[in-house]
Amino acid sequence: MLNFLIKRPIAVLMSFLGLIILGIVVLQILPISLLPEVPIPQISVQIDAPNSSTRELENTVTRTLRNQLLQVGNLKDIRSVTRSGSATIYMDFDFGTNTDLSFIEVNEKIDQITTYLPKSLKRPRVIKANATDIPVFYLSIFPRQADQQTQLQLSEFTRAVLKRRIEQLPQVAFVDRSGFAEAEISIIPRQAIFQSLHLQERDLELALQANNINLGNILVKDGQYQYNIRFLSELKTKEDIENIYLNIGGRIFQLKEIATVQLRAQERRGKYLYDGKPAIVFSVRKQADAQLFALKKSFDELLMALRKDYPQLEFRISNDQSQLLEVSINNLQTSLYYGAFFAFIIMFLFFWEWKAPLLIGLAIPIALVISIFGFYLLGISINVISLSGLVLGVGLMIDNSIIVIENIRQYSAKGLATTEACVQGANEVIRPLISSALTTCSVFLPLVFLSGIAGGLFYDQAVSITVALGASLVVAYILLPTLLRQLGTKTKKQEDNTFKQNIHTKSVDIVLRYKWIFLLLFVLFTASVYFPIQKIKQESFPKLSRNALFLKIDWNEGINVEENSQRVEKLLDKFSDQLNSSNAFIGEEQFLLLNEEQSINETKLYLFVKSSKSTKQLQKNITKYFQKEFPEANVTLAPLKNIFDEIFGANKAPLVAHLQSAKNIETPSIQALTPFFQKLQEANIAFQLPAQEEQFYIKILKEKALRYKVDYQAIYNKLQTLFNQNNLGVLKSTNQYIPITLGTQTASIYQLLQNAQVYNQKNKLVPLKNLIELNSLKDYKYLTAGKTGESLDLSFERYSKNLTNKIQQFVHEDGNYIVNFSGQFFENQILIKELMLVLAIAILLLYLILAAQFESLIQPLIVIMTVPLGLAGAIFCLYWMGQTINLVSIIGMIVMSGIVVNDAILKVDMMNRLSKKHDLITAIHGAGNRRIRAILMTSITTILALVPILFSKGLGAELQQPLAYAVIGGLIVGTIASLYFIPMIYYLIKRNGNEKILEHVR
Repeated sequence: MLNFLIKRPIAVLMSFLGLIILGIVVLQILPISLLPEVPIPQISVQIDAPNSSTRELENTVTRTLRNQLLQVGNLKDIRSVTRSGSATIYMDFDFGTNTDLSFIEVNEKIDQITTYLPKSLKRPRVIKANATDIPVFYLSIFPRQADQQTQLQLSEFTRAVLKRRIEQLPQVAFVDRSGFAEAEISIIPRQAIFQSLHLQERDLELALQANNINLGNILVKDGQYQYNIRFLSELKTKEDIENIYLNIGGRIFQLKEIATVQLRAQERRGKYLYDGKPAIVFSVRKQADAQLFALKKSFDELLMALRKDYPQLEFRISNDQSQLLEVSINNLQTSLYYGAFFAFIIMFLFFWEWKAPLLIGLAIPIALVISIFGFYLLGISINVISLSGLVLGVGLMIDNSIIVIENIRQYSAKGLATTEACVQGANEVIRPLISSALTTCSVFLPLVFLSGIAGGLFYDQAVSITVALGASLVVAYILLPTLLRQLGTKTKKQEDNTFKQNIHTKSVDIVLRYKWIFLLLFVLFTASVYFPIQKIKQESFPKLSRNALFLKIDWNEGINVEENSQRVEKLLDKFSDQLNSSNAFIGEEQFLLLNEEQSINETKLYLFVKSSKSTKQLQKNITKYFQKEFPEANVTLAPLKNIFDEIFGANKAPLVAHLQSAKNIETPSIQALTPFFQKLQEANIAFQLPAQEEQFYIKILKEKALRYKVDYQAIYNKLQTLFNQNNLGVLKSTNQYIPITLGTQTASIYQLLQNAQVYNQKNKLVPLKNLIELNSLKDYKYLTAGKTGESLDLSFERYSKNLTNKIQQFVHEDGNYIVNFSGQFFENQILIKELMLVLAIAILLLYLILAAQFESLIQPLIVIMTVPLGLAGAIFCLYWMGQTINLVSIIGMIVMSGIVVNDAILKVDMMNRLSKKHDLITAIHGAGNRRIRAILMTSITTILALVPILFSKGLGAELQQPLAYAVIGGLIVGTIASLYFIPMIYYLIKRNGNEKILEHVR
């Protein structure tokens, strides 16, 4: 086929030009995302019950729902977190589950049990997770001069104008909002006037209801015409409420004469601060098929227009996740440029001509553009994972081109005509090249069998490398020989390589002469990897340097939002000289899509430091600050999570102990667990006590209420009024509904109850304090539960077998509890075991492919022997460079296993060819001399293409550094093995083996 194509250069060039044009066109429309569109097998159910305590909500709602949802199909795990006023049930499914169907099933299960839930409860919200649901960035808006009224106006502006303008961008899927204030009409009775006129709150409620009705339309006919007549009796503005007339004892009053009517912000349950200033924040999510950079461009243009139209407002972007993709693309460009540059330099040094390096420079971008077209055909988007596959593919693309050109040059040096040299040179290596490509692909494809989200994500990497290898093979086998024929392959018939070949031949002779010594050295080197494996740390994901900190604070006190805000502002002011910017989510968040609820006395802070070097120092300073100022607060301080941390759960504690009562279904009380906690402290086991909160209980004294003839409902209504919870109706303004509440002036709970009075059935005032009893107690702030029921979760910062044994011992001694363990450590172990299984499957596939190529059951073992040597080199390199065994470094080892056998395949293939015509020693030396340049060039260019990653900065580079170290360390050892170990093993088998057994199986 090549003989036919090479003589039709115009047809070949036009075909490749067409593919290049298609690739360029596809590049404009291909989705660009941070991560692949992978459905995360998670569904959460959010429950809102504002007036329910933690225990009441768990008993009446959460437990009932959790037990019902246990029946959902393909459910892997379920857990719930219940707090005062809200609860969230998290459901994890087996990866590969159709989450769309599971979403429908969860809703059906909720509908089936609705009748068993409290009637006042809003329907629980069901939220389905997706990798692309993570916000692309946050937009903070705040006025240059803020007050309460301005905050209300800003909230309405962001709702009615700004949110809609952002959602009009075609790339935007959804815009969420938090930190806004909501308006309410507050009616505060003037108590002196009320008492003198013997008015009750009920009178105001009836007056509002009478003046806030809509009687609808009446159709009236007038001859040949007809009209719609409307009765307008609706309250539209604050003035309408103030002007309501009341007939009290025969006298007419307006409402504003007996009560104060205010349009004000509702009592805040949460706030958002940007750099310590009250602000409103938008989280922006993009369409799944939209280009991320197109969204960023459109949004920047909109932002410029907004800043021009509203100069009194500040617009700031933070947590921009698109930077990770931008860094990955820059890494790809860097690898491409350096790869082409190093390939040019290496080939020039080896060949001392410009044609071959020029063709390499053309082959790489052409193969990349064709790969992009392959992405389109296979439905792969441009994302961090697929780009990392292309970064790896660049080195492999160079390898294929170098091997083809080198072989063509060798045939040309023998005196063959240009066309014949191109055809024979390419045909001779295409079979081992295809075999090498298949072995590389066979190494990657098992990655898709990883359980969980990791397998789904790395599907894109496996496919991208496969596409890149396929494209580079087509370019190397068809385009390069065609171009080389047009340029000519005039090569000196006998290049002056005698000196180099003599050195290689003599070194191989030394290895063959002392073969048993060198064999022992290779075995000892491979076995010695046991020692660094024992010392090297294992984790699920590599540690990445961050220029930001995540600070979560639970003040462990019953403070309100304002006090919470003041403490946070004080904290930010103290460390302002070390910060570039900060985002503070104080109290409850108002986002609709929310994975984790937050209480009023909690805060989440995102602290962006001026340099990554000062992150650790700031972390120490903040820790000392809390130890001194707020020792009771529960503080979680860690580097800011990125998108990979969110997906892979890198924020989980290494070890979590789940304590359950052996006698009942409820969580053991704090008092009952005190002896267990004391044992942990005596054993010097560091742990954090579970969060508690003070809860008030108001009990109606029924006997006194009957004696004073006070209705229970009157007491309940009075308490609602005192705490500003007495809703009288809704004001239907032009563009929003504003609740109307009956309230009192702000005061402490004790003052309110001390001074309040309530009317009895005889219309006489009775002190409220005589009718109720106020008590308080401390209880769990959260109640957690799983498949087996409620449990108390204790987190530990480290894992050890001794630690789990001690905890089990203490629990056994008590006898009232049972304990189960979970945590990041166990997940890491499962992931590493799966990766090891993937490596074993990859090696098995390597053997099967090589056996098919060599038509032998023995020779594939010769090639595969380079894998353990390469793995040893990779582990030593990781250990010496201070890296860890993690998902990325193990993938690097798997990648290296596929690459390191390529040189061995070419070497064994050539030795087989020459052994048919020459004796064994001559065949070994001949294969070594013919392949040494190709082996050295491919190894050096692949290593040098990865070297820039080691010295690059940024998240994308750091993410790939463990992989680069593993590949570089393995390739260095693998190259030495291909040059010396493979010939030695080949010699031992061919010389000492039984030829009948070792003969090729045909």
